[in-house]
Amino acid sequence: MEGQPAHVINRERIFTSFDGSRDDPALSGLCLDLFAQQKISWPLLRDAYAAQDSAQIREISANGFSVKLQFNPRRIISSAAAVDPESISRRPCFLCAENLPEVQKGILYRQTFLILCNPSPIFPQHYTVSNGRHIPQSIENNLAAFLLLAKDFGPGLSVFYNGPRCGASAPDHLHFHVVPSDMMPIEKEIREDRNKILIRQVEGASILTLMSLSRPIIIVEGKELRSVKTALRMAVTAIQETLPASDEPMMNLLCAYDGTQWRVLIFPRRKHRPDAYYREGDERILISPGAVDMGGLMITPLEKDFHALDAEQIEHIFEEVSLDEDTFTRVMAVLSSRPGP
Repeated sequence: MEGQPAHVINRERIFTSFDGSRDDPALSGLCLDLFAQQKISWPLLRDAYAAQDSAQIREISANGFSVKLQFNPRRIISSAAAVDPESISRRPCFLCAENLPEVQKGILYRQTFLILCNPSPIFPQHYTVSNGRHIPQSIENNLAAFLLLAKDFGPGLSVFYNGPRCGASAPDHLHFHVVPSDMMPIEKEIREDRNKILIRQVEGASILTLMSLSRPIIIVEGKELRSVKTALRMAVTAIQETLPASDEPMMNLLCAYDGTQWRVLIFPRRKHRPDAYYREGDERILISPGAVDMGGLMITPLEKDFHALDAEQIEHIFEEVSLDEDTFTRVMAVLSSRPGP
């Protein structure tokens, strides 16, 4: 349930705590302190961020949008991870506190989550926010926690969520990621694109859509946590009803709070990985899209993919893993016709 306290975590694991009281220092500042300490005490982390700082970036202009490719060989563990139930059941959970490296510490966040420095970073700062309990990756009962986390971090940092079937390398353990804002092209493009269509308003929050960037996107904006949460739940439910599944619908979420309002991007999905991921030899493209990739920063653990990918292939990957236009139109029809809360 939302807000349920974590299991007791060994105090030696806790760098400091943040409970959201007025006396607490800024969460972003506490994380910078944690980051500085961990780079001193954890050589593996220090080396990982040194490598990330020198990562190669290649920008590609596609049809009305841009994509940045990042050559990041350390991410092959995540990109190539086996996430089927049998493989997950055979390995110890790397997000459970008792399985963390001995030197790793975190910030106990609102008595429920542990904020950790990610040792396989995509960004100059990259935090994983792991629930203190070993519960499945699911957004339905954790929407308020997701939104509150974005507000607590404040402007300059974005929070993203990968669904258990489309990007989460630990689908068995609830977690979010926090990274610097405006490093994914979509964050700038979404502010500038004028093709957004208002679907409806919910208690002051707006639900919009955008289909001009080769992947359909649902946008939720609002200034009140309660109304944004309600609008988000309505959008998720509309996807669920259009694409019935035994568990959470496939989607990635990206959220930022600018000091006055939230903006949440929902990328509804139909596939986890493109067909090219499963080809053999040189025909294989090791792209496993999660929220970052859907946001326009494609992670390529293999150098050949970093140099070979072009605009046409990228557009095809987006179209292949995203909802097709007809299905997305049905989602919008369900969303627009649903009675208000």
